[in-house]
Amino acid sequence: MSLGARIRGLRTDRGIRQKVLAETAGLTPSLVSQIESDKLTPSLHTLGRLAGALGIPIAAFFEQAPNGQLHLGRRKDYAVVSFDGSTERWEVLAAGLFRGKVRAVVSTLGRRGASVPPERVLIEPGQMKLMYVLDGKVALQYNGERHLLEAGDSAYLDGGVPHTWENVGSGTARTLWVITGKDA
Repeated sequence: MSLGARIRGLRTDRGIRQKVLAETAGLTPSLVSQIESDKLTPSLHTLGRLAGALGIPIAAFFEQAPNGQLHLGRRKDYAVVSFDGSTERWEVLAAGLFRGKVRAVVSTLGRRGASVPPERVLIEPGQMKLMYVLDGKVALQYNGERHLLEAGDSAYLDGGVPHTWENVGSGTARTLWVITGKDA
């Protein structure tokens, strides 16, 4: 199920009209309509406003019912998240694991783009992160040091230490981030 369909389902399950949700979230009805029909990718800030208006945590937009012992994530169903003021976009993989001990996202940056600072992303203290460069050439800024990585390179880091990454190549850069909980 797409992110827009999840938002629409959560709204209709609560018996809330689209216009009322928009007003409560401080958004336009047109914007909510475009998000629910997957014509527009909402920013994390906008998702926060929608979640607040629905009375749910943002993570509820990314959860799916478990499929027994196997959880399949289909590309067409990946939730896509953007960030205000950045070209970074996330595809949330196997979204049902978002609240579990492991989260995985594919993050994409356009040419010469810079990532969102970690304090703007919902990362809990003590979480570790594995960064794997899928495509492109990137610079990882970690604890005041700069590290250049290319496709196939990886880094394992403490998510609580200040870090960002930027695309230093000539094309689009894509990285896989696997984020583990404190107890994972």
